[in-house]
Amino acid sequence: MRRARPCLALLDGVAVGADPVSRLSPFALARMALRAAREQRSSVSLWRAMAARAVVVAPTMQPADMSTLLFAFARLRFRDRDMMSRLAEATPAILGQFQARDITYLLAAFARLDVQHKLIFNLFAREISRKLHDFTAAQLGELVYAYARLDLRHDLLLAVLKKRVVEVVKALKPWHLAMVANGFARLGVADERFFTVLAAEICRKISEFPGKPLALVANAYARLGVRNRFLLELLGDEAFRRRGELEPQAVALLLNAHARLQLANPVMYDYFAQDVPRRVKNYSLHSLCLVVSAFAKQRRADAALFEKAGDHVCANASALYPRAVATLLFSFSEVDIRHGVLFYHAPEHVAKHLTAYSTDELFMAARAYGCFQMVHLQLFDAITQALPTRVLAGARAPSLPAGEFEDDPEPLGLEEKPPLISSLVGAFEAYARLNIYEASVVQLFCDAIVKRREELVLPLVVQAARSAAAFSFAHPGLIELAAGQLAQPGEDAPAEELEALARALEELGAGGRTSESRRLILENPEGSTAGALGVGAAQG
Repeated sequence: MRRARPCLALLDGVAVGADPVSRLSPFALARMALRAAREQRSSVSLWRAMAARAVVVAPTMQPADMSTLLFAFARLRFRDRDMMSRLAEATPAILGQFQARDITYLLAAFARLDVQHKLIFNLFAREISRKLHDFTAAQLGELVYAYARLDLRHDLLLAVLKKRVVEVVKALKPWHLAMVANGFARLGVADERFFTVLAAEICRKISEFPGKPLALVANAYARLGVRNRFLLELLGDEAFRRRGELEPQAVALLLNAHARLQLANPVMYDYFAQDVPRRVKNYSLHSLCLVVSAFAKQRRADAALFEKAGDHVCANASALYPRAVATLLFSFSEVDIRHGVLFYHAPEHVAKHLTAYSTDELFMAARAYGCFQMVHLQLFDAITQALPTRVLAGARAPSLPAGEFEDDPEPLGLEEKPPLISSLVGAFEAYARLNIYEASVVQLFCDAIVKRREELVLPLVVQAARSAAAFSFAHPGLIELAAGQLAQPGEDAPAEELEALARALEELGAGGRTSESRRLILENPEGSTAGALGVGAAQG
């Protein structure tokens, strides 16, 4: 014991000299960082000193030292980009010396700290494939998680990992089964055979699953739209049986999974409609938004739940962020519940943080106010101001600022994407409903809708045409699009929607085209719905 004391003193950080960290060897530095992480030392100055020392000794570090050091930083969520870049530069020279454990720890640390270093992940993809059989089942789960968290889709590696996971699936524990399912779902890898194998193993071990992995599995299958009804019903039943153990986040994920797949589970929804208001203070803002969104998707207007959720959100307004505001407004409008305080103050948040809102989030808010016929000019003036600089029918990649050393790192931004086509048309309809006319904005809406014609379905075409008609805005491209849809409506097109589209075209001054389209529809011997429309038009 006496001989060990000098070593412990050296790693203590305060017992030897004024600055012992700057004299540590790579091995001692890694062990010091690991000990500090285990003891939950949160002194930023200590971690800065260790990061500075790591930059100096990076070229002489061994794989085990690198992975241990990064694991320690990731454990306490301390991120130093200079250190991580320096370690990444030193990695290729010793790539072949990395063992399975070292690779797993290093990549998991990059993922947990949200540092997307494509070169490192591409290099290790080859190394993982070469040493695949050295990885344990648990380590395979960690690797899938690392690539998924940073949204790095390496198709060849994923194919190899899928094959190996199928071979060792019986050795995967519940948490790692959940990580594998969730990781592949986040990367959008929809392989029916693979997910069937996972589902069979999950069903076999269902009684061993804690609450959160249950929710993660349900969320993964919902994210991919895999309607494995037996698995999801089993997950729902098991979650309801252990409902008292479920954390708020797990409850939110389970409800959201059933809502996304439109699977009815009345017992579970009835229970949580009463339980969530009772425990609303335990729910984070994100979890509460998921719950409200799930009930809205299922068209369950449980007034007590929505009122409590709205009150709790307003009481914690300082924690609101754009996605939460947009989701709440849209969800309340979907079930026709108007929370006065929330809808009164939300436009102020939008105007204040306008640049932080994505175009889709702005349109979700606009649709909600349009649904309630609420002319809130502060909101619509802000949206009108932002639209000329937004992407409505294409994508661009913004430049990302260099990261700094942060105690609580945030995920890196993604490329700006155009809004969902339903959001685009819905926002246009909101402007029309509220009679908020700005010629340049209406032109932007019509141009974007026409450019994205491949994404449109008949109800959206009708919606867009009626909105343009409400403004008497005869956009040539939109008229051509609507006339083409009317001329070739499809076999299952509802007569009511075709009639509404024809009226909109007439209001836009395209009467000749409408008459010709109706004549063509009437003469079509195969379209019974279209024929009915033609008869109706003739009678009119």
